Amino acid sequence: MTVARRLTAPLSILTVILISTVAYQAYYGMGERPPILLNTKFKLFTKDPYTDGLKPYLWDVVYYKGPNDTAFTRPDVVGDVACLGLHVYQDGVNDTYDWATIHVKQELRGSAVERMLQGKLHVWVYPTFSYKYYEETGDPRNVFGLEINDGRHILWYVFSDVNQGVYQVKNHRIVVVETPLNQWSHKEIDVGAEYREAGWEPPKDLSLILILGATKHDPGWRAGYFKEISVTEGEVQVSEP
Repeated sequence: MTVARRLTAPLSILTVILISTVAYQAYYGMGERPPILLNTKFKLFTKDPYTDGLKPYLWDVVYYKGPNDTAFTRPDVVGDVACLGLHVYQDGVNDTYDWATIHVKQELRGSAVERMLQGKLHVWVYPTFSYKYYEETGDPRNVFGLEINDGRHILWYVFSDVNQGVYQVKNHRIVVVETPLNQWSHKEIDVGAEYREAGWEPPKDLSLILILGATKHDPGWRAGYFKEISVTEGEVQVSEP
């Protein structure tokens, strides 16, 4: 009985590893190099212990919010498209945080970072509100987009129908990409080119973050949706949403 109990855990672990390997190969296919990002089509979800809702599998989710703000992720269907939804309610009260935000992220290291900086990010997005900023400082008042954070620099790609351009606030570079509201759009992003334009050294590690939020000066409900995000290292055929 003792020997059997000792063997149960290793065999269970081995079974999980084998099942996970088969599932991974079936989902992503066999390739010479592993993918840079995982669960890029947001088909898989798991329980979010913070909200008791659902969050995308293999992605970390971090929330920053005041006591009466609300923030959560969930699988959604928007425009007949299954997707990841980010939802925030900012109550506008002067409390612990100026922002109520969601950060959905994966960490990249070593060769994965190099491959991403040499390739292109492709993302399908569905924004529902316009980007706003403080005209006196250039600081953002809300955000829906992508964040690249290497620990020294923060690079935002914001998807909005207005205020297109590049804004530099200290070590925070904000690129507002013209994107129509309330419809699906595909965007190609060259992170490596933006690093070169900013004069930043290529990092060895970084966080790739899907971000949505609003400051206390832009209260109310905010939502944004992601269908897919991927990195290509050559030509790519873009499918319809």
